[in-house]
Amino acid sequence: MTIRAVLFDHDGTLVDSYEGIALCMALTCRDIGQPEMSDEEVRASIGPSLEDRFTQLWGAEVSKRAARIYRSHYETHFLSGTRILPGVKETLDAIAEKGLPIACVTNKTWGYCVRQLEHFGLMERMAVVMGAKQGLPPKPDPAMLNAALKKLGIEPEAAMMVGDTPIDINAARAAGVRSCAVAGDFATREEMDQVRPDIYIDQISKVIDFI
Repeated sequence: MTIRAVLFDHDGTLVDSYEGIALCMALTCRDIGQPEMSDEEVRASIGPSLEDRFTQLWGAEVSKRAARIYRSHYETHFLSGTRILPGVKETLDAIAEKGLPIACVTNKTWGYCVRQLEHFGLMERMAVVMGAKQGLPPKPDPAMLNAALKKLGIEPEAAMMVGDTPIDINAARAAGVRSCAVAGDFATREEMDQVRPDIYIDQISKVIDFI
């Protein structure tokens, strides 16, 4: 079926927000008395929800407190070192020129996602933004994708989800949406191949070739 809408992940797909995330992870570890994370541990924290990742690291009892502390730091540092990734604006413009609606579906807190999109001039291209703290479970649960598609009035088989981690691909599959994996810094090609995306591209501009 012809693609009639494109859904994008946020961190690692549209923007590189690693520096600010790493800083806030370091501050959170300090505040809860945990050793500072390695670079590998920080990168593994980009994609899952904060609560899921912190539960994995420190257990459920610490997770809620750690997430609250992290978000208090991120309120100050959410733009620190954050940059739009190469080719993103041009790709979104090209999709818009085709008349296709665009959505952002992310495990990032909705408000921070919107503020970053606004900062980089991308929000005007978004018909829908779905994120954490909107009452829906995080990806890979398909709930946020389903909600975005409902708002867009698009059937799942007519949509494509573009993301840089297995979480995005698994969410797309669960929602019945075509999946497009884009190369990034937070998952290897081998990790992406293991979840069998419908499409794999080495740069975001190549999305245009499949819509």
